[in-house]
Amino acid sequence: MNHYITILLTFEEEFSNSIFQNIIGVAVTVLIVSICVYYVLRYLESIYVKYNKKPYFIHFYPFPKELPLHLQVFLDENDFYNTLNKRRKKYFGHRAVRFLEETNFVSREGLMIDDFMRMQITIMITQLTFGMRHYLLEYLDTIILYPTSFYSILNKTENIGEFNPRSKALVLSWKDFQKGNLHQDKGKSLGIHEITHAIHYNSIKNNNISCEIFYDTFLLLEQYLGSLEIREKIVETKILREYAYTNKFEFIAVLVEVFMESPQELKEKFPEIYNYVVQMLNFRYFED
Repeated sequence: MNHYITILLTFEEEFSNSIFQNIIGVAVTVLIVSICVYYVLRYLESIYVKYNKKPYFIHFYPFPKELPLHLQVFLDENDFYNTLNKRRKKYFGHRAVRFLEETNFVSREGLMIDDFMRMQITIMITQLTFGMRHYLLEYLDTIILYPTSFYSILNKTENIGEFNPRSKALVLSWKDFQKGNLHQDKGKSLGIHEITHAIHYNSIKNNNISCEIFYDTFLLLEQYLGSLEIREKIVETKILREYAYTNKFEFIAVLVEVFMESPQELKEKFPEIYNYVVQMLNFRYFED
């Protein structure tokens, strides 16, 4: 009898182990197949991007989120948002919610940050990344706001804005951000400028499809600007302020300022450069 019980218990243990091993085997197989499928699709999308200059898709949200009404009113007052159709407005709102969920707003020097301030910055970042599938920037999770200019420990200078990748922070003078946001200084926007720095840095450090498109197109733009004739023409037209010629990072930041502030002027004077910026940001909403 005891011998029979021992055999039965051994059989049950071996059967349980066999089921467990089968489950592990299936799980590992599914994982390996999933990884292979991901990289195959990623490779195919890279080929697609090469010929079509854009990703397979931009927006996919199984459970889109909505802004509460007290924040939605700020979207309803935004000019760009109001150019979007109903479907895209829903996408824009979802992205704004996700940015607010993932981003910490920090005040300095007694500045009181309210919903209006949070939403103005959120709207600008959402607009600049609206053509990108990967819109939450890995190297940006904090927005630090000063009332006016501030002393930068990073640069050892008095600044009105900077992007600090080590701290994953965008630091802004609210006064100067709002000046650009209200279009009080033609072709110049502190918010667009510093957000572009954050996008550019993310494109260098990451290899998702949005970063790949931005960075690869930026390299193509650099080659195009290798022409002395083109560079001289850009300088002559004064379409970019002088700060653009500090280095390549400032150049692209100023260029995106002009693209967002005066798209038609850029398109008329430099259609090729305009198209490069459209491709970099996958921002085709001025064309609709």
